[in-house]
Amino acid sequence: MEIPEKDAFGTRQTINTGLETNEAIWHFRSGWNVAALNCMRDAHAPILEAYGQMLRAEDTALDSANAALETRFQDIARDTLANQGESTARSNVRRAAIRLRETHSTSLYNYFASPPARSHFCTTALAVANDYLASRPADFATFAISGLQRYEMAFEQFYSAYEAYEMASNEWDQRYGQRYGASQPGWVALYGTPSQQRAAGVAVQGYVPEDTVAVPDSETGALIPVINVDDTAASTPVVQPIPSDADQ
Repeated sequence: MEIPEKDAFGTRQTINTGLETNEAIWHFRSGWNVAALNCMRDAHAPILEAYGQMLRAEDTALDSANAALETRFQDIARDTLANQGESTARSNVRRAAIRLRETHSTSLYNYFASPPARSHFCTTALAVANDYLASRPADFATFAISGLQRYEMAFEQFYSAYEAYEMASNEWDQRYGQRYGASQPGWVALYGTPSQQRAAGVAVQGYVPEDTVAVPDSETGALIPVINVDDTAASTPVVQPIPSDADQ
C-alpha cells in the first residue's frame, strides 16, 4: 500500500495539500459527498442530513468555487494544448478541460473512499456534520478549509498508524524473517479486530467475514484474503494467504 510521503517540513503531501480557497471548498464538498455515501451506520445519519442542508444553504459559495475550478482547468488545458502544438480552439480546450477535471475528481474521490481509513474518516465527518447542524457557519469558506484539515487529520491517523505497523513489521522481518518468512505488511489485519471490522461496516461470521476482504498483490494481481484478528486471544498466529488451488 502506498502512503503519501512527507516533505522536508514533515507535511504529508496529499491531493489536499497546498490548495487555494476555491479548491479547498470544492475538495471539502467532495469529501463530505463521499462520507454521505460511504458512512452507512445508523450513527452516521447526520452526515447525509447535514450534507443536504449544506448543498442548499451554501449553493452560492459552491457555484462560485465550481466556476473558479472550471476556469482553472480550462487554463491548464489551453496551456497544455499549446505546449503540445495542438489547436486551442474553444471546443478543444473544453474537451481537454473536462478530461483533466474528471481525472482529478476520480483521484479525489478515491482518496476519500480509501477503505482502510474509513473508520477515522467517518468519525471525523460525523463531527463536522454535527457542527454544521448545530450552527450554520457565518463564513462557509473558513468552515470548509477547517473541515478539510480535519478530514486530513483523520487520514493522518491512519497513515501514521500504518507507518508504525510497517516499521514494526520490518523489525520483525529483520529478527525473524529468515527463519519464518516475511510478515507481508499490508495483507494482514487491514481492518483490525472483529469489533473494529464491525465498526467499519464489515460483516463478521465467526472469525472470518461473510465477504472476506481481499487485497490485490501489487506484483501478481492475486487477491490476498484478509483474515480477522481474534481480539480475545493473547496472541495471533501469522496466517499465510490461501492459494486458489488449495483443493488440488
